[in-house]
Amino acid sequence: MRFCKFLLVSCLSVVSLVSQAETVKGLYQVREPVNGQSPEERDQATQRALDTLVLRLTGDPKAAQNPGLAAIRKDPQQIISQYGFEAGPPEVLKVDFDPATTEQALRRAGLAMWGANRPSILGWWLNDSAEGSSLVGDGQASAAPLRRAAQHRGLPLRLPLADLNEQIVATAPNLEGVDPAPLNAASERYNADALLAVHA
Repeated sequence: MRFCKFLLVSCLSVVSLVSQAETVKGLYQVREPVNGQSPEERDQATQRALDTLVLRLTGDPKAAQNPGLAAIRKDPQQIISQYGFEAGPPEVLKVDFDPATTEQALRRAGLAMWGANRPSILGWWLNDSAEGSSLVGDGQASAAPLRRAAQHRGLPLRLPLADLNEQIVATAPNLEGVDPAPLNAASERYNADALLAVHA
């Protein structure tokens, strides 16, 4: 799943803040939605899981097509420690890749890897609907898809509390504007490395 697949994004800006790396857990476990448990569906989901893993570890969307990974793409089982299906909805194929053999394969292919310590991202996500605009806050049901998408990409996402003061600051003009000062001031308490501002 792409990070913004389920929403139309009208503004996306990333602003660097104080550097405080966060350790991401579960980098080598990938969950891919499936339509049944047929061998064909399992093989397709395994290929998607491999692509997701390579993107997570390299940060390069083209890395999975590297010719040095051709043997792994042909037979991903050589770097998989286990896999299984989880009931849904949606039903999911959970693939656990072996960290050591995966890293060896990527190094042999000449790919640089991004470690488990990654910059934390504070997401200011404003949704527009027929009822008006609402800021996605930590603990809200609307935060779940964002958290799943960030986890799928191996990104440490934080969300604001979305209290009254933050709702006043997180307006469409502030999220779409070029001046990061209003969001920077409101973000200081979260000690994140970067801001992601989205008006959807």
